[in-house]
Amino acid sequence: MAMKRLLLLLKPFNVLHFLDSRHKMHHEAVNFCQAIVKKKSVQWKAVLRNNLSEPIKDVDMVVTVGGDGTLLEASHYMDDTIPVLGVNSDPTRIDEVNVEKFSSEFDATRSTGHLCAATVENFEQVLDGILEGQIVPSKLTRIMTSVNAHQLSTFALNDILVAHPCPASLSRFSFSIKMDDQFCSPRVNCRSSGLRVSTAAGSTAAMHSAGGFPMHILSQDLQYMVREPISHGALSDFMHGLVEHDQKMDTTWSSRRGVIYIDGSHVNYSIKNGDFIQISSKAPVLKIFLPHQLLQLKNT
Repeated sequence: MAMKRLLLLLKPFNVLHFLDSRHKMHHEAVNFCQAIVKKKSVQWKAVLRNNLSEPIKDVDMVVTVGGDGTLLEASHYMDDTIPVLGVNSDPTRIDEVNVEKFSSEFDATRSTGHLCAATVENFEQVLDGILEGQIVPSKLTRIMTSVNAHQLSTFALNDILVAHPCPASLSRFSFSIKMDDQFCSPRVNCRSSGLRVSTAAGSTAAMHSAGGFPMHILSQDLQYMVREPISHGALSDFMHGLVEHDQKMDTTWSSRRGVIYIDGSHVNYSIKNGDFIQISSKAPVLKIFLPHQLLQLKNT
């Protein structure tokens, strides 16, 4: 399909912080990307990500300019028909996070841009490859979540966390993994600090930090982990594992209050005692132009 209509989705720019080098770098990247798009035979418009409130439609491609957070937010408004390209407007440099060279110069507000295939250095080259049909999008698995058979409207690209709203409070729940009507695991009763479920794309983020393993970016499986379980005993083997692409996780929440957090804290849904939560990889995929190096990584 010819890419004739582009939407540039921009990380907000704070005028008050223009003199800050990081904001200035982002602002220059935005101007650069818009100048490049203006030279192409396409129709385009620019929108700040904070102004998104409805599903993205009537465009052929979305270009996010910011970091992984901007791309994540865009994904929440996208179905499986429109591809997205992420441009990291202010990438973290390798020397900034090198342990041997770590110094006060490191700025945590910069983005690793894990899912961003372009920076200002190669944006025009990547864009030309896409417009000419030489670069094609990949399909990333997302998480579908339902509560009491009601499907939540937001699909997670990275992960979901099901937990008590107070991080110091205990989360009580039980889960089992099923394929069709057949159980693939016993019913596991948990007292812990919550349940995290990640996609392959999210397996290198919080899941990995908690002791999980990175998955190949194109895997259709989900990875789950019961956080800080208490007295798991004989069921310890089921505290961490996979929900394969043809399986689903059925969870019953047993605490008085709870929250399902989707891709961080901004998108969340309240749950209560007795709610039935179903988690699977049956959500519409996200079409995305991925960095070449991600596609070369093998399963670990």
